[in-house]
Amino acid sequence: MTRTVAEWCAWARERRAAFESVPLSEQLQGERVQVGFSLTLYLAAPMDAAAGPERSEAIRRLWAELNEFAQAVAPEDQRTARVDIEQAPRVVLRPENDFQPQVGLTFHLFPRGVALSAIADEDQRRMTELKRRLLGFGLKQAKA
Repeated sequence: MTRTVAEWCAWARERRAAFESVPLSEQLQGERVQVGFSLTLYLAAPMDAAAGPERSEAIRRLWAELNEFAQAVAPEDQRTARVDIEQAPRVVLRPENDFQPQVGLTFHLFPRGVALSAIADEDQRRMTELKRRLLGFGLKQAKA
């Protein structure tokens, strides 16, 4: 199902969606350099679902919605970065959300190419644009 930006904004508000971006650094040729970004999307965990299989299924549905959302914000055919997605939904507690349970999905973004390399100014600009798009889709920016 394809949603409009307004529908995604309502979805984000309803689920108290937020995102956090932090640099990914590696040791390259003896020097610590930024090689990409880690972007995590958060949604309120479905605590109204009964603990056990029912809640696990509700979390899996939310994780699927997060994947659908990611496709809406950055369709694969428009991506300029290599994207690695953590494969398992996880529940986190963050102080910015008063330690209320949230489902998190993390994307690791790297410049396209085979080997790790330092990011360029253009990569930083693209990340800034992605953050603007996330804000435009109704997400709040969390503190890293």
